[in-house]
Amino acid sequence: MNQCLRRLAVGLVLCGFANLTALANPLTEEQLYDIACSACHTLGLTADHHVGPPLGGLLNRPAGVVEGYLYSEALSSSDWRWSLPTLLAWLAEPDAAIPNNAMQYVNPLTAEETQRLADWLLRQP
Repeated sequence: MNQCLRRLAVGLVLCGFANLTALANPLTEEQLYDIACSACHTLGLTADHHVGPPLGGLLNRPAGVVEGYLYSEALSSSDWRWSLPTLLAWLAEPDAAIPNNAMQYVNPLTAEETQRLADWLLRQP
């Protein structure tokens, strides 16, 4: 085998090991939050300077009710309560879940990561 092919083979093997390491060490829920949510949201309960409303205390909270945050008409007039099914639908495709809402979001996570993130978000105080 010539040296170029040998280097390619070694590179492919190393890439395989890197993928196995990633699978063996999945991202934590906090890391998933940082990737998918933290640019626009905090985990507190009060409105702040972020683009989106705070995500603390989501479980069973009606959508669009955090005082001090201006929600879209679509979200504030919806009858949604945050639960695992509604949050998963929202994270999968917000505009399909509640058309004409103001959240512009494309989920960068896998389905498994989204499930873990949603479970974790619903447990945050």
